[in-house]
Amino acid sequence: MAYLFIPAVLVFILILMWLYAGPFFKGMPVLVYHKISSTKQPDYYTVAASRMREHLEYITKKGYNTIFISDMIDYIEKGKPLPPKPLMIALEDGFRDSYTDVYPMLKEFNCKANIFIVAGFVQTPDNLGPRAEGEFLHVDEAKLMGKDLVEYGLHTMYHHNYGVISPEEMDEDMRISKKRLDELGIPYQPCFAYPYAAYNKNDPAKKQAMFDVLKKHGVRYAFKCGDRLNNMSFKGNMFLLKRLTVNGNYTMQQFKLTLMGLIRITQRLERILK
Repeated sequence: MAYLFIPAVLVFILILMWLYAGPFFKGMPVLVYHKISSTKQPDYYTVAASRMREHLEYITKKGYNTIFISDMIDYIEKGKPLPPKPLMIALEDGFRDSYTDVYPMLKEFNCKANIFIVAGFVQTPDNLGPRAEGEFLHVDEAKLMGKDLVEYGLHTMYHHNYGVISPEEMDEDMRISKKRLDELGIPYQPCFAYPYAAYNKNDPAKKQAMFDVLKKHGVRYAFKCGDRLNNMSFKGNMFLLKRLTVNGNYTMQQFKLTLMGLIRITQRLERILK
């Protein structure tokens, strides 16, 4: 029976590759980072600046082309072609290291990035940090980056969890977060990322109510996580687009598997084989 086991395992792996990596790796990866640091120890949310440099070197060498949120929207809505091997870099929350550590590397490698910014954390004379979550972007820094290599998406006013707050609270949160960014002069795309990747996935009525709130405020696209690639046809629910979490503890090999959309299947197989 052993001779039947190997083919069965291969078929199982191919099925999982199709489900998690998209049709033979032809999907679009969206890599999501949180903190990038040249001083702090790496952890789940903190990627070493030196490792981030390795990531940018690798994707550049492999011919990936980083894109803005607006490039994705033009592709979906207007049929405007994307460059070969499109890749989206997403930085979550708006930590100041996006400016101090990442922005110089973006200029060095000529890479684009997208920051899903928490509007209430942006530092201004009347709103100074650091906060418990860490030091966040100053408004002038955010505006400077937005002139060339960075675009912004919405990420709530104070990092609220859309998996637990009511539709009424979501409605007010969207209103004040957009108002805050407008007042600061930080332009943003009609795109949202769920904090904690959380939403009411198991309650269809609440999930639809959330989608209705997003639509009301002009949001046309939203990202969860899922550690899968987005199929280039972009069929399906545009409020449940997928991102790939870059864990600060990942080796370069694990990063490469993440980039291909294979990190989850690899981790599952490792657990099975133990």
